[in-house]
Amino acid sequence: MLKRFLLPLLLAVLLCGCSLPSEKLTDDKLQIVTTIFPAYDFALQVFGDTADITLLLKAGTESHSYDPSARDIVKIEGCDLFIYNGGESDAWVENILKSADEVNALRMMDAVEALDEDHEGIAEQEHDDHDHDEEYDEHVWTSPKNAALIVRSIEQEASALAPENRALYESAAGEYAAEINALDEKFTELLSGEERCFVFGDRFPLLYFFREYGLNYTAAFPGCGSETEPSAQTIAALAERLSESDTVPTVFCIELSNRKLAETLADENGLPVAEFHTCHNITADDFAAGESYVSLMERNYKMLQNALKNGG
Repeated sequence: MLKRFLLPLLLAVLLCGCSLPSEKLTDDKLQIVTTIFPAYDFALQVFGDTADITLLLKAGTESHSYDPSARDIVKIEGCDLFIYNGGESDAWVENILKSADEVNALRMMDAVEALDEDHEGIAEQEHDDHDHDEEYDEHVWTSPKNAALIVRSIEQEASALAPENRALYESAAGEYAAEINALDEKFTELLSGEERCFVFGDRFPLLYFFREYGLNYTAAFPGCGSETEPSAQTIAALAERLSESDTVPTVFCIELSNRKLAETLADENGLPVAEFHTCHNITADDFAAGESYVSLMERNYKMLQNALKNGG
């Protein structure tokens, strides 16, 4: 996949006899490039207006099928700091970093303790002949505690890049981490002792959140699953789970989902559908409105509060 983008760049260099153009701007701001929305938001909160921050995955697009363009690669190679998540979806990043000259990179998964992928609660199991080197669930930011740790890691990188702004970065990171920790306390209070099962008629990229608060779940597909059409057995298994008394009486889906399975299950069981925002990506409207990790997680809190109250 990567060769498809690198070849035109190499040909341009050979024909022009010059180096690739730099993407850095003429001002004095740091150039920060991020792959996904959580990295973008965390960097924005820490660096503020001392940096120009680029989000490679455009708002509203599917994160798991993202391919870097030639311009994206040039931006990565020319930035002061590249922040990516790591994991199976970022295999293309590792290839770029191996071939590029000393890119200053921060891998968010390195800032926290990664969890093994868990398929116990997944109804539709994918079967393929490919070997997967990645054994960890990559959606680390869905745990607020992890998110706060990642913010602090970015603060350390920021202070190393611009020591003269250290106090500014420490203050900004401290304030944002405090907001995230306050959210964690609210979730802990809300979800303490909750033993019912949450049913997702969708993918499930929320392992870190559910493990953090000791919640049970059943979902149609794994978090990075490529399948979108459930089997009859999967539909039947989810429908049966929804009929049980120890299940939250709501069908959950995630952001940017087609919602087809969730709505089918909800209609058949007379239940509402609720969106659990993973913060992996964001709609164009939410991005334009300046929504953040904290505001999206606040949205999740209110959604869960309503879902659990209605089931009480």
